[in-house]
Amino acid sequence: MSFLVALNGSPRRGSSVERLLDEVCAGFREGGGEAEQIHCNELWIKPCQSCGPAPTTGYCVFHDDMDLIYPKLERAHAVGVGSPIYFDAVSAQLKLLMDRCNCITMLVPVEGGGEAFQPRFARTRRGAFVTASGPRQRHDLAERSVRGFLKWIGVKWEETIAFVHADNELGSVTREPELLARARALGRRLAESPPSIPAPPQRP
Repeated sequence: MSFLVALNGSPRRGSSVERLLDEVCAGFREGGGEAEQIHCNELWIKPCQSCGPAPTTGYCVFHDDMDLIYPKLERAHAVGVGSPIYFDAVSAQLKLLMDRCNCITMLVPVEGGGEAFQPRFARTRRGAFVTASGPRQRHDLAERSVRGFLKWIGVKWEETIAFVHADNELGSVTREPELLARARALGRRLAESPPSIPAPPQRP
């Protein structure tokens, strides 16, 4: 069965980000898959220390709640990422998790000298970003970071759903049925689409 992991960077339960990811997960299940939403705010994650050790059979040299996340990312056929926009960026809770995924694509020595990035996962999975922000915030800058993260973990970004609103009411996206329907359709599409085809390696 296909599996979607949805990484929720919102610090608040019942937020618009959570509601949007709920719909993505529901759509994925309607498409015949299994989906799980992870609340980053409830994880204990040490910030990345940029230690750069040689790759091992595991992932990071630190062992905390990221030990629960790496197997889910490895198993996932699709990845959803959600975050509110803080200072034109994703939340600190999500950024901690993203940074600790640096070890998924390692910088390793190559024969003949030098180093090259070696991804652990083929880029065959599909992914999306959902976000909520005020009208004067820029979600495109956060999207750029999320798209880079998805690429790093072997996921091809497909769509961003942004709920831009002026109110400060928790979960107010529920008043936007068209946006919720779009999120559910996105989840269904992620479940029903075949694996993406990785781009051929570029010649020197």
